[in-house]
Amino acid sequence: MSDDATNPFDPKNLALGPELWVVVPTKIKKRHKHFVKVPWTWMEKLSRTRSANTYRVALYLLFLHWKGNGDPIKLANGMLAMDRVTRFSKWRALRELEQAGLIGIERRPKKSPTIRVVV
Repeated sequence: MSDDATNPFDPKNLALGPELWVVVPTKIKKRHKHFVKVPWTWMEKLSRTRSANTYRVALYLLFLHWKGNGDPIKLANGMLAMDRVTRFSKWRALRELEQAGLIGIERRPKKSPTIRVVV
């Protein structure tokens, strides 16, 4: 094989540039198309919150509540991390939502909390 460009096993040809191997997962692509309906009572209570993360967690909980047909929600950190909500911010937001009477929390040691949304 005289030409390096035609040799598929040449190390230069095997290297992929960053534009070729960066792939956005399907779950994230679909996420951009979602929307959330917010009850007006939630809007009134959320207007008194102290943090934008509380809004982010509240909207995510409402979406999961609708998606799960009202079943309790196990709230993991992964998808919230995409919205730049840390695990500490998540707990602060959950505490604030619970004090506002919007959710009920079942705390489980070393596991994700189970959330029941009050609509």
